[in-house]
Amino acid sequence: MKDFLKKYRKLLLAAVILFITAAVVFTLNSRNKPVTYSWNEKGIDHQLSRDITTAINVYTDGTVREVFHETGSLEGIQYDILRVIPSEHTFLQIDYSEEPKPLSKLVDEETVSAGYAYAGGINGGFFQLSGKEYGRPVGAVRRKNAWTKWHGEENTPAYGSGFATAYFTGDTMWLKYHGWQEGVWTGDEDWTYTSGYVLDAENGISGSYTYIVDGEAKDITGDDYGIIDYRTFGRAATIFAQNAQHEYMLIDIFGVVDDKKILEFLRSLDTVNALRMDGGISTQMVYLRKYVTEIK
Repeated sequence: MKDFLKKYRKLLLAAVILFITAAVVFTLNSRNKPVTYSWNEKGIDHQLSRDITTAINVYTDGTVREVFHETGSLEGIQYDILRVIPSEHTFLQIDYSEEPKPLSKLVDEETVSAGYAYAGGINGGFFQLSGKEYGRPVGAVRRKNAWTKWHGEENTPAYGSGFATAYFTGDTMWLKYHGWQEGVWTGDEDWTYTSGYVLDAENGISGSYTYIVDGEAKDITGDDYGIIDYRTFGRAATIFAQNAQHEYMLIDIFGVVDDKKILEFLRSLDTVNALRMDGGISTQMVYLRKYVTEIK
């Protein structure tokens, strides 16, 4: 009987150890596996559904928890927000690929090699979906203090019409308007094609129209709307925003919500600047639990 109990105890101990090991492995794998959300025009899809050319990404050295994820419901539609506190440890960066690729793969290896980890991101601006220029960004794509290029041509705001552009460096964000009207360049007077705005901005990306600029609810595009008029053609939404505390907010709304309700929602978040980005089936978010804190 004693031998039986001894053997039983050993088996029980082995089972407990096996269970604990499996739980640890599962937890580590969950933390290292990206959480993905995308929109397939009908509902949320956890398999990213469209390859893209630009992303607004978050990087961190992992020493301070400065990236947060929260989710909720707006008019019965799920939204997700990545909140980012920019610092010497954590920063946003525009990433770009001439050839469209999954959001989870649109990661800058140079930044990672410098010791920073990819924490997550959302899809960026519009790009051409057909013809010889498939994949070409519509508007500005600026990163690391320089315009990116598409087959040798700079991705400046001059390629496109009727959109606003977000520029940002560190914890500072500006929204500016660029556009062509009947062959004449319009927008702010301090813009030139060759040098852009004299903002010394590390990053820049064009989207669509603005919800809030410098704390005021307004659209600076002059009733233009970019490549798609989301105000009349409802689709899922991607929004790049910043609040009064200089936190960046990367927002995805996975379904159709009236724009007035979206504006009210942004106001409730103490938003200072907010630009609507590409949406619809391009609406995507990725983040890694290892570097992101869930807000309950």
